Formats: sequence, structure tokens, C-alpha cells
Amino acid sequence: MSIKFAILGMLSWKPSTGYELKKIFEDSTFMYWSGNNNQIYKALIKMQDENLVTSEVIHQDSSPSKKYIL
Repeated sequence: MSIKFAILGMLSWKPSTGYELKKIFEDSTFMYWSGNNNQIYKALIKMQDENLVTSEVIHQDSSPSKKYIL
């Protein structure tokens, strides 16, 4: 399965950060994936370049900003 299709499927449920997507892959029993974290972030950048996803930065006062992929 292509990482791009897996990410698009997860994002169809709810917007997520790259970290949240990584955790879903790590914790999932039905979507085993042995790749590294950089592949997720590279795929997200490529998907933004292809206009498949957009992003929104949410600023937080007490912690770093979060970039949600929509």
C-alpha cells in the first residue's frame, strides 16, 4: 500500500499533524508499516505540492505551534 493513500485515508476521518499520523501507524494493528518517520513528512510535503492536502498552523500559548494537515 502506498503511504500517500494511507495518509489520505486517515485524513478523510479528521485533520491530523504529522506526529499524530506517525502515532496512528505505530499503534495500528491493521496498517503495519516499517518505514521511517521521514517518509511520512516527505509524503506530506509532496502531497501539499500536488494540492492533495492543505495545512493550517494552530498557535498555542503554552507549547509549540501545531501544523494540521487537512
